[in-house]
Amino acid sequence: MRSLLDIWVSADTGEPVWKDEDEFAMAVTVGRLSKDEAAALRAEGERVIAERPWPTGWENWRPPNGWERPQLPADWNIHA
Repeated sequence: MRSLLDIWVSADTGEPVWKDEDEFAMAVTVGRLSKDEAAALRAEGERVIAERPWPTGWENWRPPNGWERPQLPADWNIHA
């Protein structure tokens, strides 16, 4: 199912906002979603918003011992 209700996080503010609420409401109106399904979907979105900062799965990753930091070549920025 295509997403009917999205959360958008502006790079400028970092604040989440709901998108497509009109489409979401219409999906309930026409019977594509029940009121219970809509409530569950919105509750899941609220749960995700509350988990800030959002986990990416990389929070605890560290490079293996022995990895060297890559170096940029001396002429990497010749067009600056």
